[in-house]
Amino acid sequence: MNEFEWLRQMRDLNQPAAPRNDLWARIDAALDAQVPAEEAVVIPIRRARHGRVWAVAASLAATFALACGIVWHAQSIQPAATPSIAANTPPWKPNDPRLAGAAVELDAARMELQQAIQQAPDSPALQRLLQRTDAQQTMLRELEKHAG
Repeated sequence: MNEFEWLRQMRDLNQPAAPRNDLWARIDAALDAQVPAEEAVVIPIRRARHGRVWAVAASLAATFALACGIVWHAQSIQPAATPSIAANTPPWKPNDPRLAGAAVELDAARMELQQAIQQAPDSPALQRLLQRTDAQQTMLRELEKHAG
Protein backbone atom coordinates (compact mmCIF):
# COMPACT_ATOMS: atom_id res chain seq x y z
CA MET A 1 0.00 0.00 0.00
CA ASN A 2 1.44 3.32 -0.99
CA GLU A 3 0.74 6.74 0.38
CA PHE A 4 -1.89 7.65 -2.23
CA GLU A 5 -4.01 4.60 -1.45
CA TRP A 6 -3.75 5.34 2.24
CA LEU A 7 -4.93 8.94 1.69
CA ARG A 8 -7.86 7.74 -0.46
CA GLN A 9 -8.95 5.33 2.27
CA MET A 10 -8.72 8.13 4.82
CA ARG A 11 -10.96 10.36 2.66
CA ASP A 12 -13.49 7.52 2.38
CA LEU A 13 -13.67 7.34 6.16
CA ASN A 14 -14.70 11.01 6.27
CA GLN A 15 -18.23 10.18 5.04
CA PRO A 16 -21.24 10.36 7.39
CA ALA A 17 -22.32 6.97 8.72
CA ALA A 18 -25.75 5.97 10.00
CA PRO A 19 -25.86 4.12 13.34
CA ARG A 20 -26.85 0.45 13.27
CA ASN A 21 -29.52 0.92 15.94
CA ASP A 22 -31.74 3.88 16.68
CA LEU A 23 -30.70 4.85 20.19
CA TRP A 24 -33.22 7.65 20.70
CA ALA A 25 -36.17 5.30 21.06
CA ARG A 26 -34.48 3.43 23.92
CA ILE A 27 -33.36 6.69 25.59
CA ASP A 28 -36.90 8.12 25.46
CA ALA A 29 -38.34 4.92 26.89
CA ALA A 30 -35.82 4.89 29.73
CA LEU A 31 -36.53 8.53 30.57
CA ASP A 32 -40.30 8.00 30.56
CA ALA A 33 -39.91 5.03 32.90
CA GLN A 34 -37.93 7.13 35.43
CA VAL A 35 -40.32 10.11 35.64
CA PRO A 36 -42.49 8.87 38.59
CA ALA A 37 -39.46 7.87 40.68
CA GLU A 38 -37.76 11.17 39.85
CA GLU A 39 -40.76 13.23 41.03
CA ALA A 40 -40.73 11.47 44.40
CA VAL A 41 -37.06 12.31 44.89
CA VAL A 42 -37.19 15.91 43.63
CA ILE A 43 -39.47 17.22 46.37
CA PRO A 44 -37.19 16.31 49.32
CA ILE A 45 -34.16 17.53 47.41
CA ARG A 46 -35.84 20.88 46.82
CA ARG A 47 -36.76 21.12 50.50
CA ALA A 48 -33.21 20.24 51.51
CA ARG A 49 -31.83 22.84 49.12
CA HIS A 50 -34.28 25.40 50.49
CA GLY A 51 -33.03 24.66 54.01
CA ARG A 52 -29.40 24.88 52.92
CA VAL A 53 -30.03 28.23 51.24
CA TRP A 54 -31.51 29.60 54.46
CA ALA A 55 -28.63 28.18 56.50
CA VAL A 56 -26.07 29.79 54.20
CA ALA A 57 -27.94 33.09 54.25
CA ALA A 58 -28.17 33.03 58.05
CA SER A 59 -24.47 32.24 58.41
CA LEU A 60 -23.54 35.07 56.04
CA ALA A 61 -25.74 37.49 57.96
CA ALA A 62 -24.20 36.39 61.28
CA THR A 63 -20.68 36.78 59.86
CA PHE A 64 -21.51 40.25 58.57
CA ALA A 65 -22.99 41.25 61.93
CA LEU A 66 -19.92 39.95 63.75
CA ALA A 67 -17.57 41.84 61.41
CA CYS A 68 -19.56 45.05 61.86
CA GLY A 69 -19.46 44.60 65.64
CA ILE A 70 -15.70 44.10 65.62
CA VAL A 71 -15.16 47.19 63.47
CA TRP A 72 -17.50 49.27 65.63
CA HIS A 73 -15.78 48.09 68.80
CA ALA A 74 -12.32 48.77 67.36
CA GLN A 75 -13.31 52.30 66.38
CA SER A 76 -14.84 53.05 69.77
CA ILE A 77 -11.62 52.17 71.59
CA GLN A 78 -9.23 55.09 71.53
CA PRO A 79 -5.61 53.97 71.23
CA ALA A 80 -3.75 54.82 74.40
CA ALA A 81 -0.64 56.85 73.90
CA THR A 82 2.29 54.63 74.78
CA PRO A 83 5.04 56.64 76.41
CA SER A 84 8.46 56.05 75.03
CA ILE A 85 10.99 54.55 77.42
CA ALA A 86 13.73 56.88 76.31
CA ALA A 87 11.64 59.87 75.27
CA ASN A 88 13.66 62.61 76.96
CA THR A 89 17.07 61.02 77.23
CA PRO A 90 20.02 62.58 75.42
CA PRO A 91 21.69 60.60 72.62
CA TRP A 92 23.72 57.72 73.99
CA LYS A 93 27.33 57.27 72.91
CA PRO A 94 28.85 53.88 73.69
CA ASN A 95 32.52 53.53 74.60
CA ASP A 96 32.98 50.60 72.21
CA PRO A 97 33.66 51.96 68.68
CA ARG A 98 32.04 48.86 67.14
CA LEU A 99 28.68 49.88 68.62
CA ALA A 100 28.94 53.63 68.04
CA GLY A 101 27.62 53.52 64.47
CA ALA A 102 24.59 51.50 65.47
CA ALA A 103 23.87 53.87 68.36
CA VAL A 104 23.98 56.90 66.03
CA GLU A 105 21.59 55.17 63.58
CA LEU A 106 19.14 54.18 66.31
CA ASP A 107 19.16 57.71 67.78
CA ALA A 108 18.46 59.20 64.36
CA ALA A 109 15.66 56.70 63.76
CA ARG A 110 14.13 57.46 67.17
CA MET A 111 14.16 61.21 66.49
CA GLU A 112 12.55 60.73 63.06
CA LEU A 113 9.87 58.48 64.55
CA GLN A 114 9.11 61.03 67.27
CA GLN A 115 8.67 63.72 64.61
CA ALA A 116 6.37 61.42 62.62
CA ILE A 117 4.35 60.65 65.76
CA GLN A 118 3.86 64.38 66.33
CA GLN A 119 2.28 64.58 62.87
CA ALA A 120 0.19 61.41 63.29
CA PRO A 121 -0.20 60.72 67.02
CA ASP A 122 -2.87 58.01 66.57
CA SER A 123 -0.76 55.79 64.33
CA PRO A 124 -0.25 52.39 65.98
CA ALA A 125 2.36 51.45 63.38
CA LEU A 126 4.56 54.42 64.34
CA GLN A 127 4.11 53.57 68.03
CA ARG A 128 5.21 49.97 67.37
CA LEU A 129 8.24 51.17 65.40
CA LEU A 130 9.23 53.51 68.21
CA GLN A 131 8.88 50.71 70.76
CA ARG A 132 10.99 48.42 68.56
CA THR A 133 13.65 51.11 68.18
CA ASP A 134 13.74 51.62 71.97
CA ALA A 135 14.05 47.84 72.45
CA GLN A 136 16.94 47.76 69.99
CA GLN A 137 18.67 50.57 71.88
CA THR A 138 18.22 48.62 75.11
CA MET A 139 19.73 45.54 73.48
CA LEU A 140 22.64 47.65 72.22
CA ARG A 141 23.27 48.92 75.78
CA GLU A 142 23.24 45.32 77.00
CA LEU A 143 25.76 44.40 74.31
CA GLU A 144 28.03 47.18 75.49
CA LYS A 145 27.87 45.90 79.08
CA HIS A 146 28.87 42.41 77.93
CA ALA A 147 31.51 43.64 75.47
CA GLY A 148 33.37 45.86 77.85
